[in-house]
This record gives sequence, C-alpha cells and structure tokens, in this order.
Amino acid sequence: MLDPLKNALATSLPPDVLYWMRSVKRAIMFEPPLPWPYGPSSGSSSSANTGGSTQGSTLALAIAAPSVDDADDGRIIQDIALEKYSARQLPSPGAYYSYADILILPAQEIAKTLTLCVQYINSAHVNGDIAEFGTMGGFSARAIATSMVFDLQRQPLGKSASGENPFRILRLFDSFEGLPEITSPVDQVAPHVISGAWAKGGCKVLAAPQLRALIGKIIPPHRFQLYEGWFADTVKTLPPETRFAMIHFDGDLYQSTMDALVPLFERGMISTGAILCFDDWNANRAIPTTGERQAWKELVEMFAIEASNGGDYSVGGTRFIIHSYRGIPADPL
Repeated sequence: MLDPLKNALATSLPPDVLYWMRSVKRAIMFEPPLPWPYGPSSGSSSSANTGGSTQGSTLALAIAAPSVDDADDGRIIQDIALEKYSARQLPSPGAYYSYADILILPAQEIAKTLTLCVQYINSAHVNGDIAEFGTMGGFSARAIATSMVFDLQRQPLGKSASGENPFRILRLFDSFEGLPEITSPVDQVAPHVISGAWAKGGCKVLAAPQLRALIGKIIPPHRFQLYEGWFADTVKTLPPETRFAMIHFDGDLYQSTMDALVPLFERGMISTGAILCFDDWNANRAIPTTGERQAWKELVEMFAIEASNGGDYSVGGTRFIIHSYRGIPADPL
C-alpha cells in the first residue's frame, strides 16, 4: 500500500523538495546525508538552482551544511566548508530570519538569556533562589520557570534558602497595579516617562491569580511564590536567611530598582556569583543618568559592589555577575 503512495510522491514533487524530505528522514534516522545533486558545481559563480523552487532549495542547502562526518574523505572541515561556500551551497543570511521571525526575535533572545542564566547558576553552584521583579504579562516568568524544570537533575542538592526543599524557589514580585506614581526626579526627566510610555498604572497585564495559574502549569506550587504589593514593602517580608542566585529586574523605573535592590544588598541576600539581569538597561535612549543605569551606578558606590558585566542581550537588557559587596555573607559549605 505504501509503495504506490511513495511512487506518487516521487513523481509529483519537485526534485529539490523530494531531496529535502529524504534528507530530513535520513537525519532523523541518523543516516549519512544524501549528496547534493542540484545547483552549480564547485567553483561556479552561478547562483541559479536547477530542478525546483527556491524555498525547497534553501531548506536542502541548510541540511547540506558541513558536519564532522564530511571530513571522512580525509579533507579537513575548513576545506569542505570553503568549497561549499564557493559553490553557494550554504544558506544566505536572508534564510536565517524570515519576516515572521522579526518581531519575536527580541523576545526569543530574552528567553534564551534567562534560560542560560538558570543553567549558569546550576552549573556554577550559586546559592539561593531566583527572583523576578515586575512580571507584567508573565512571559519572562514562564521562561525562567520552564528552565527550572531541569533543576531536579542539574541543581546541586542540599539545603538552600528555600528551607528543607532542596530545589530553588521562583519568587515573583509585582504590584499587580501597574507602575507606581512617578515621584523621583531621576524618573521624571526620563524620556520614557516624558513620552508617557511609562506612567502610573502602566504595564499592568496579568492579575495575580492569572500569573499563578500560568506558572502552576510549569512547576509545582511549592516551587514558586508570588509577592503582591510594592517592592519596598514586599522585600521586607523575606526571611533573613533568604539568598538569591539570580534576579531578573523588570521594574522599569529608577525608583523601583532602588526600592527592590537596596534592601537586598543591605540584608546580604545576594549570593557570591549571583547573576543580576536588568531588562530595561537600554531604555530612555540608554542615557546613563536615567532608570536602571543610574540606579546601578548608585548601588555600586553605596555597597562597593564588584561585578563583571556579562554583556547586553536582546534590545534592552544587560547582566552582571556579582563577585563581592559590602556586607556579602560567606557562602555555606
């Protein structure tokens, strides 16, 4: 029964599409790749494809990219790669991001960074839980929670800041009323505030029960906790033994940043090696005297923070790894 169907497909599909389908099957089965039968030979300057559509050829070319197995004929991978490049047998940059990818690319980069940060604190054995300040629509909280499902295999076991539970807690802080009234002189002159992009009540998306339901579908209830209210109030409710290995700050404003982070540094709740991500670092046209940039500058001076800048990510964020600060507690054994 299958042979007539296979024959029908083989005779009805364009050759390059058929090649792509067979290549995918061989890749799934861990079989050697098919030789590339279409397009110009090595050294040709022609870019025309023969025997099918451009889309099918692009997909097939992507599959035909160099791999370690290509070196089985005795040549080094560099020679193979340059040969394929000359023959235009590598996908062009236009194939990497389609028009459908453009708008979601910044969000993908944020999710990628947060995922890597969770993996970093596990692999580096950083002590403590994970906090997010400013949850908005729950996108980044969901990305973090999804990364945390692997803690059971990857996180070093042992008593932590979460009490007897050996696994990290995701602690989510939000007013669930949007942004606060903007009273700080630093914030009042920020371009995002002047333009009205950041205003009292803005950035309110999910209510607390909605966020709780979203995260509860990813990790069990005992692995996350919501803190409803303004940062300056809710941070004070944390027990003194609390430690944080990772903080994702998405509170936008200078004042909100200080309200959250000053008490954490004062109480020594940020661990050695902790990673601190600022989501809006490049907001306000990246003016150094505004928002999170100004807050971080003051925090460094206030607590003599020594940290490494881990670099920017997506379009607005940057991250730091904390090495030491005034009042940092000794790591537990």
